[in-house]
Amino acid sequence: MTPTVVLFVLRLLSALLLLGFLSVLVWFIYQDLRAVATAVAAQDRIQGRLRVVASTGGKLAVDTLYPVLPVTSIGRANSNTIVLDDGYVSGEHALLTLRGGNWWAQDLGSRNGTLLNALPLAEPTVVSTGDLLTIGNTQLRLELGRNAESTE
Repeated sequence: MTPTVVLFVLRLLSALLLLGFLSVLVWFIYQDLRAVATAVAAQDRIQGRLRVVASTGGKLAVDTLYPVLPVTSIGRANSNTIVLDDGYVSGEHALLTLRGGNWWAQDLGSRNGTLLNALPLAEPTVVSTGDLLTIGNTQLRLELGRNAESTE
């Protein structure tokens, strides 16, 4: 073999090694993106719902349903997950979050406060299916898990 042929074979082998390395790199990136997409899709799944039980302002119909996500903000501002058009509701009024397998409700420093089962919500508190949240003139019942999946 001449030196030219040896150099050509070495160049060809190095090109194949580089191509193999890049292929493996692209495969790992693809797998990582798939895992992230699956995690995001699972996080965005509706975890339950809030059902309007009473609305003294008359702006919301009883039995109106709002989806509950792992992080659900409630308020008058359009940036919230659930927007309540009520003069007694603050722009960012309350927050429902899923942490450690439990649902937590907290008032975000609203002027008129948030009630959980007719008691003022002073600090983040664990909530369960059937609990009533009163925000402004609206009373909402929390329906999670199997109760939320059934259509009534």
